[in-house]
Amino acid sequence: MERPLVSVVVPSFDQAEFVEETLESVLSQHYPRLEVGVVDGGSTDGSVDVIRRYEDRLAWWVSEPDRGQADALNKGFARARGDLLTWVSSDDTLLPGAVERLAAPFERDPATVLVYGDAVFTDERSERGDRLPARPFDLVRQVRTCECHVVQPASMFSRRGWEAAGPFDPSRDWFFDFELFVRMSEAGRVVKLEGEPLATYRLHGESKSFARPLVRARDYVRVAEEFFANGLFRGELAGLEGEARASAYYHGGICYYEALALPDARRCFWRSLRLDPARARRTLPLLARTLLPAPVVSRLRARRAARR
Repeated sequence: MERPLVSVVVPSFDQAEFVEETLESVLSQHYPRLEVGVVDGGSTDGSVDVIRRYEDRLAWWVSEPDRGQADALNKGFARARGDLLTWVSSDDTLLPGAVERLAAPFERDPATVLVYGDAVFTDERSERGDRLPARPFDLVRQVRTCECHVVQPASMFSRRGWEAAGPFDPSRDWFFDFELFVRMSEAGRVVKLEGEPLATYRLHGESKSFARPLVRARDYVRVAEEFFANGLFRGELAGLEGEARASAYYHGGICYYEALALPDARRCFWRSLRLDPARARRTLPLLARTLLPAPVVSRLRARRAARR
């Protein structure tokens, strides 16, 4: 019986320092039917020269301006032919055997739409750090807390799942994967793999985990005002809309606070409190800090960081 075709999309933009390691990790997977495509956003740092060195091993690649990672992935998945789909950002990698392990549950159970496992952190020098454990998939808890339980680089989904839950909203910068996996879980079975990590997740100065708190804050607000207001709250999610939106506003407030955008942080914390007064114990101290002048807040944060 023929194995399912797996399509791996690599979105890339100005990651010349890391993209070769990413491509090597994907192209060296020992899986019989693998299609790899690269969607580069018009890099000017030498990334295209690296990609060209691999073009004879790629199914296709393109380098042109886009609207961000979500837009790049929409382009990639529209072109992908695979029965199973995933993406690996150009600063992450797949570990040996990852594609084989991720594909196996889909072959055992056609009702499966999403499979994921653990990853491990790496730094700029590709030195491995702590394990990044995925959490058991709990739809209710994820929506209530606005936290994703899936470690994206260590995940794979079926074309049926993508067609049910995609494409991405190109206006999203941070939470398009969270929104996809929440919607996708309604279409079939989700499987969490145990055992060794499947991918690396790189932390560096320009990675999304560290950079651009204002962008992250705005995406939290969009989740609260758009994704959590689109008919999602039915079935097992019925009655959770207020708590979910409050959580998104709370996290957005923290990101605005980190960026010293104190009026925006204050608005988010107030909205969170109005939607879910039970959050007062956590939210009121943060709300009070937004009333201080920005230089004072900056000094308080510096002292707290120094004590860690």
